[in-house]
Amino acid sequence: MDDRDIDEALGNRLFRTAADHSFNAITITEAAEDGGAGPIIYVNDAFTEMTGYAANEVLGRSPGMLQGPNTERAVLQRLAEQIRRGEIFHGETVNYRKDGNEFIIEWNVIPVRQSGRTTHYVAVQHDVTGSI
Repeated sequence: MDDRDIDEALGNRLFRTAADHSFNAITITEAAEDGGAGPIIYVNDAFTEMTGYAANEVLGRSPGMLQGPNTERAVLQRLAEQIRRGEIFHGETVNYRKDGNEFIIEWNVIPVRQSGRTTHYVAVQHDVTGSI
């Protein structure tokens, strides 16, 4: 194993440790062909605590599964436009837990690029229901 492989393995372990133990919910999605968010490939424990969904219930599904009647369509439109342009998104909207209860999230969605192409999105979410 050369130094580059060691650095990459360490980087992967560091990321996984930080994400797994973050107080904020983290999801990672693949990028879809059209530049939007594709299926969820990772969620941390904070996500499962916030939403009530276990990881195996959301992996492979769209983050849109958390949206509902009071999710602001204008915010989702801005999200779609910004991530398709490769920009970092920051916003706030209503999402829904597994039990159907609403909660308000503030979140960032960050495009991850490799060889000039967006391959994934990292979303960091915080439940701000009680602070508004």
